[in-house]
Amino acid sequence: MTQSFTPPLLLVCFLLLAQLHAEVITAPERAHDTFTADSLTLPAPIKRWDNALPLGNGLTGGLLWGEGSELRLSLDRGDLWDERGNAEVYDPKRSYETLLQNIQDKDTRTWKKYFDTTYFKSKWTKIPGGRLVISLPDGTTSKRFHLDFPSATAEVQTTTQAVQMFFSAASPVALARVPAGSTFELLRPDSLDSLGYPPADFSRSDHGITYTQETAEKLVYAFAVEWKTLENQTLVAIASASNEQGGTPSELARAQALAALSAGWDKLHAAHLEWWKAFYHTSTVQLPAPRLQTHYNLVKYFYGSASRADAPPMPLQGIWTADEGKLPPWKGDYHNDLNTQMTYVAWQAAGLKESGMSYLNFYLSRLPQFRKYGKDFFGLDTAMVPGVMTLQGQAMGGWPPYAMGLTAGLWNGHAFYQYWKTSQDPVFLSQNAYPFLAEIATSTLALTKEKNGKLYLITSSSPEWNGGGMRAYLTPNSNFDQALLTWSLLALKEMAQELDKTDDFNQWEALLQQMPPLQVSAESNALLISKGIEFKHSHRHFSHALAIHPLGILNIDQGSAEKEQVRATVRQIIDNGSRAWTGYSFTWAASLAARAGFADDAARLLSDFERGFVTRNGFHVNGDQTRSGLSKLVYRPFTLEGNFLFMDAVQEMLLQSWGNKVRIFPAVPDSWRDSSFKDLRAEGGFIVSAKRKNCKTIEVTITATTDSTLRLRNPFKNSPFKSNYPHTTEGDLLVFPLKAGDTLELQSI
Repeated sequence: MTQSFTPPLLLVCFLLLAQLHAEVITAPERAHDTFTADSLTLPAPIKRWDNALPLGNGLTGGLLWGEGSELRLSLDRGDLWDERGNAEVYDPKRSYETLLQNIQDKDTRTWKKYFDTTYFKSKWTKIPGGRLVISLPDGTTSKRFHLDFPSATAEVQTTTQAVQMFFSAASPVALARVPAGSTFELLRPDSLDSLGYPPADFSRSDHGITYTQETAEKLVYAFAVEWKTLENQTLVAIASASNEQGGTPSELARAQALAALSAGWDKLHAAHLEWWKAFYHTSTVQLPAPRLQTHYNLVKYFYGSASRADAPPMPLQGIWTADEGKLPPWKGDYHNDLNTQMTYVAWQAAGLKESGMSYLNFYLSRLPQFRKYGKDFFGLDTAMVPGVMTLQGQAMGGWPPYAMGLTAGLWNGHAFYQYWKTSQDPVFLSQNAYPFLAEIATSTLALTKEKNGKLYLITSSSPEWNGGGMRAYLTPNSNFDQALLTWSLLALKEMAQELDKTDDFNQWEALLQQMPPLQVSAESNALLISKGIEFKHSHRHFSHALAIHPLGILNIDQGSAEKEQVRATVRQIIDNGSRAWTGYSFTWAASLAARAGFADDAARLLSDFERGFVTRNGFHVNGDQTRSGLSKLVYRPFTLEGNFLFMDAVQEMLLQSWGNKVRIFPAVPDSWRDSSFKDLRAEGGFIVSAKRKNCKTIEVTITATTDSTLRLRNPFKNSPFKSNYPHTTEGDLLVFPLKAGDTLELQSI
């Protein structure tokens, strides 16, 4: 579907010029890199850690890079954290009551002391792991670095023989094969000096190195490297451990490495490949845009490498913490005002349960800390989720309107709801999704006051409108907060009904009647930021549009008025320009455009992101690396949410299922003449595949995982089709009652 009114000939010329422009204006460092659908190849040298080949198995990560005869492997581990706050963090005066008093008195000094500078003056941070340096034999230098996504295996071609490496999906180790005669050195990050830790303890032998680090708290961790030479190759095993696993970290890490050497490459690699084959082919998409295809597959690879059910979820940089002599930007923390939610926005539709459960398990496990925060900070007996937090869930502060915002936990709860909607798992609904969201919503609603029969939060904001100072507090309720309040009550009503909780249903329904409406501009018909505040200039965070995406409580199917509001809001975001955008803004805008039906805009925004806001290895960086005017921001800090929003936007273009309807190819531009997807997940427990050829849908296959009624927007429009199941119609909807295990097959005639 296209939203352009350009005459066909001019449209073709425009698209050709846009394509040429994209090819010419590319980040200079990527000019000679090679991309295929399932791999990337980077010519040597790789001089920066954030251009490295990313490897990982959920808990441990590695970045493979280097130049000349030196290969570097930057090592990381997801549970390495310093949790030390400064004195003000534990002062009883650090409370919501104090914050409200500071706002009333305009006491910025006290406000900053307890709620802002605690972020910067505290020691808490993600801790970088270390670096393994591999010195290749004399005369051997690296030529090119290659990463194969389906096998999660890296290869470095050299002037003599190849180096191969993988981080085992089945064992807590990494293995490498390097030329015989290579030497090894483990390095402690210089950045740890700023944390006041004692020197690391290094233990060396003829065939191994172990590096053990004590922190300022009780945490002790170790990295061990062991090797043995077989004919003309040396097999290298890398392992890590912490005292939280029990025992002595150095002994445990070394034992894991030695066990891997004993098992050997072939055995461990076979188990690794078996896991990756199942993961990587859980679902697939086929796009006619090669670079977009590569990036989609790369992001799926990121999920498999950096997120597993039994490991912490990805913070800002996942398991690839910066290795450049400094602590990670923004302390490598968990930002719950966009970053964590958008990092875990795409796994549901792709069916990547093993990756997504990391996120859900983590927030469930942190409920005791969230209840402590609710009690200590807000005086509540129920849980609240900090807007910015450590691995343990401590509230870090910094930009208090969002770090101490009231609705962050509701947004986290959206992932719980979405997993239930796509999986239809009744046990997860009753034991996890409903209790979590009900408790967080109860806390948030306790912080409202009634006015003229409606409920308003005591404080309200809209990330990141008006920066992070007191000006960021807006007249309650901002559309950001209102969207989350309204959505959560709608979701809780739906879940209570499914669970036959009549009293709960009535309670949520009564509260829903007290919700104010979303604020809409009389001038533009677009969503406002808050009362009287129009989105009139370029801004990187589209918090006011949360009701459209990802929440979907304002959508184009509700009626002509709502459709106009959706399209006016998205048009305003795009037409205000991208001058103030960061990388993730492009991919979020693409998802919003897909929800509005602006297919051409969605495709263009994805292309702009891929050419301007990723490094050689595909990492999302905040600034425009082409310096071509896509954004005034040209800096380089790396975070991951922009990548996963890219994956989400592609999936939104191919399949949407909000509002109890399944839509096939709802926002695919005519320039994507041929495209397809296999086994994407839709709400209702449906697994969906479809093919499009010459701009027309030719085939759809849908499998029901539970007894349910499929309401499918006719993917063939007015063209005839055949079906292996009978159906009825509701306007443009095809309605199929299906049983668990039924597979519906539709074909154009």
